[in-house]
Amino acid sequence: MAKLPNRIAWHDGDVLHVIRLGKTTNAKIARPTDKVLQTYHFDLRQLALVRSHLDGKRKIPMADFFALDAANCMDCPLSSNSGNGKCYTHKYMQFAGFVSMLKSLCNEEIYEGITAVQRADIMKMAERADFIRFGTYGEPSLLDIGIVGDIVLSKRDGVEWTGYTHQAGNEWAQQYSAYFMASAHSDADAVSFTGWRSFICLEPDDTSDGVQCPASKELSVSNCSTCGLCSGIVGKGNKNVKINMH
Repeated sequence: MAKLPNRIAWHDGDVLHVIRLGKTTNAKIARPTDKVLQTYHFDLRQLALVRSHLDGKRKIPMADFFALDAANCMDCPLSSNSGNGKCYTHKYMQFAGFVSMLKSLCNEEIYEGITAVQRADIMKMAERADFIRFGTYGEPSLLDIGIVGDIVLSKRDGVEWTGYTHQAGNEWAQQYSAYFMASAHSDADAVSFTGWRSFICLEPDDTSDGVQCPASKELSVSNCSTCGLCSGIVGKGNKNVKINMH
C-alpha cells in the first residue's frame, strides 16, 4: 500500500495550490501536537523567483517575493501588488517558511490541474487532521469549491476549520460564504456583504458589534483549532467576529 503523502501540489493557470498536513508552532492556531491541514496559494512567479535563487548566491528580498502576489492575492487591500502590503503574512518568519516550501517543490514535477488520486489523498489527509486552515497564505476562494466542500465533509466530527476571503463582494465568490468568512474592516463593510458572516479587522480606536476573537491578543482564551468560529454559514457560530489589526 502506497504511503499517504503529507503534501499535494498542483497549479491552475498562474496559481500554485499546496495542501499540507503537518504541525504548527503558532500556539494561537493550534496545539503543538495537532495535525493541521493547511492550504497555501502562490503566484507561479513566486515559485520561479525561488527557483532562480537555488544556487544560494543571492538572497531573495522579501519585498520582491510579496510583490509577485497578483495571481494568488488578487485585489486584496493588504496585498503588495494592489494594496498596502500590510498582510500579517508579510513577516520574515512566514516569508522564510514560504520560501522553504517552494524550494522543496522545485525538486518535484508540478502539473496543471488536480488528479483524481491527488484529490482522494487530500480527503484522506483531511480525515487525519485535527484542524483545517484554508488560506494560510493566498486567497482560498481560488481553490475549487468542490474541493473545499469535500475537505469539510471528509473531516472527523468535532474537527474545526477556518477560512477568510477578500472576494466576498464578487458574484463568483458567493458560494464560498458557506465555508469562509468575509474579510471586513468595519461593521459597515460587513453589512455590505449580504449573506456572509464577517471577520472584522479593526484599526486602532475603531469599534464593532462583532464577537471578540477568542484567540486574539485582546482576549487570548482559546486557539483557532479549539474555537472554530470563523467557519462561514454552515460552520460554528452565527455572529461576526472582530479582532484588532495585527
